[in-house]
Amino acid sequence: MSTIYLDSLLDRLLPQVLADPDLGDGRVFTRLHFRHLWALSCLHVGECYDEELLVTCLPDHLPPQVATTSETSDELSRRGAGLCKS
Repeated sequence: MSTIYLDSLLDRLLPQVLADPDLGDGRVFTRLHFRHLWALSCLHVGECYDEELLVTCLPDHLPPQVATTSETSDELSRRGAGLCKS
C-alpha cells in the first residue's frame, strides 16, 4: 500500500476513532485507539497490512492537542516516525 493512500485514509479515519466514546474521550491516544485504527484501515483497504507502516505514518496525523500514553509514545518513537506526508 502506498503511503499517500494511507495518509488520506488516516485523515478520514483518525477523527472517527478519536471521537468513538467506547475508546475514551479523544484527548489521549491509547494502544486501544491504535488497534482500532489499524483494524478499521485494514477493512477499508480490503486486506491487513504491516502495523509498522501505520506506526511510521501516525505521528504526522495526530492532532497536537491529543496526548499519547507512555506505552504508545514509546512504541511510536522506538519504531521511527515521520516517513509519511513528505
